[in-house]
Order: sequence, then C-alpha cells, then structure tokens
Amino acid sequence: MNKSQKALIRQTTIWSRLNAGETVNVKALAEEFDVGVRTIQKDMNERLADTYDIEDIGHGKYAFAQGYRFVGAEDEEEKIAISLMKSLQHSAIPQMDSSIDSAIPTGKNYEEMFLFDLDFETIEDIGMFKVILQSIKWRVGLEFSYTKNDGTTKEVLADPYRIANFKNYWYLIAYDPEVEILKTYYLGGINNLKTLYENFTGNPAIEKQLDTLCGTIDTAWFNNDAKVVTLRASGDARYYLERHPLSHLEIIESNETFILFRLSYYHEIEVLTLVKKWMPDIEIVDNPLLSDKLDQTLQAYLQRKK
Repeated sequence: MNKSQKALIRQTTIWSRLNAGETVNVKALAEEFDVGVRTIQKDMNERLADTYDIEDIGHGKYAFAQGYRFVGAEDEEEKIAISLMKSLQHSAIPQMDSSIDSAIPTGKNYEEMFLFDLDFETIEDIGMFKVILQSIKWRVGLEFSYTKNDGTTKEVLADPYRIANFKNYWYLIAYDPEVEILKTYYLGGINNLKTLYENFTGNPAIEKQLDTLCGTIDTAWFNNDAKVVTLRASGDARYYLERHPLSHLEIIESNETFILFRLSYYHEIEVLTLVKKWMPDIEIVDNPLLSDKLDQTLQAYLQRKK
C-alpha cells in the first residue's frame, strides 16, 4: 500500500468517527496510524476542515461542530460523481474549462482531490467541433476537404454519426454513401467544412453497428473488416495485459509463464505497435506475414544504428 492509499484510509476513518458524533484525539490517532502528530493536525486543519465543519475543542481534540452532520449519502455521492465528471472533462478538454464550470456548477466539490492525465489532444477549432455536433444532432450531411497522413487531399461528402477519441486523438465517424461504409476522419485533417442543405435519413443498421462496437473499438483504423491474430505474452507484458486487458483482447490460455490471447485488429500497425512496445515479451504466433514485417522493421532499425 502506497503513501497516498494510507492517507486516504486514515482520513476516511477519522471522518467516519467524527460523523458518528465522536471526539477524536490527535495524539491517539497518531499512535494508531503510526504517523506524526503534525500529520494528523494537517489532516484535521487542512484536508478535512476544508470540506467539513470541524472544530478544534482544545487539548488536541476535534469534533464536528454542534448539530453538524454529513449530508445524506445520496446527495454527497452525487457531488462526488459530478466532481469526478468535471475533473475528467477538465483533463480531457482544458480549453473549455470555463464552459464546463458554468454548465456543471457545484457547491463544496472534490475536483482538487482527483488527478487525471488523459492527455487528450487539444481541440483547436471549437467552432468546427460544434458544427459537427450539430450536424450529427440534426442529421445534416457534411462536405469538407480531408488531408490524409501522406499529405494527399480529397473532397469528402459524408453523413456524420459520432465524434470519437482514439488514443487521445479526435475523429469524426461518418458514413460514406459512395462506398457504403463507415469511415474515420481525423479532425485535424478536416478543412473547409460545410453543412449540406439536405438532411440524411438515419440508418438504423449503422446505429446498431455503432452501439455494438461502442465498447470494443478503440482505434481510428476502424472499418468493416476486423481480423484476428494470436499472440503470446510473458514477463512484464503478461503481467500488464492480464491486469489491464484491452477491449479487443481475449485471453484463451493463461498460466504462470505466459498468456495466449487473440487480438482483434483492423490494421496491421495496431499489432506491430503493441508487439514493439513490449518486446521481447510478446511474440506473434499464427501470422507469418506480420512476423516477417516485424523482422524487416527491426532489421532496418538495426542497420541504421550501425
């Protein structure tokens, strides 16, 4: 148990006793939790008193103010939920901080108690972001110029369905009526965005597909042709993936030495990136073509290092 976890347990225990109407003694608490008296005093005078109505009644003793009790659990849980939501949103889209605070006001809050490092990409063009959201809401088609990774640009007509965040980057998921499939478009590559004058008819099949995939896709390479590869992980990779399984990962065998798992993917780069991240603890089991591409990449890298 780390220092932060011990502090959380200590402060929660103290709060529970105060809320039960008890008077707590700083010296006794310091002995109980094996910390210094100054640590308990800081708990009382800074961390807890900042949120709750606590009185110093002298001689190292503290209690809730007379008549004060913690607000009902449901109300307080709601405050915690709202604060958690606000903290997540602030971390995800800091450029909208003022709007978030205005839209989700709270009284006593807990935002300062949460720490997230989502590192979401900054939404550079809030105006475009709002236009896309309104187009999704109103079922209005979009027209825009799209610049791909290789620098080429094409003109796009598409029916927008979702805004998604994959690996901390923002994308539009839209239906391409020309080829009749869902596609992803990186927001940073969209320019000259215009809404069309005609509404498109929502496709129930697409909505159903998105609802089904919502909890499983986490890649901008999404298309309608998922593939599967079997991988073997040992060492640190086994330890991590077994405890933090990816949404598109299925463990098919596990023992004290390794795990064998199937990975669903849409583009080979997803597999190669994962394997390179955890080398030498992951190997490709049943796809010689991917294994060869990995070998070629490593050989090219080693040649450059010579």
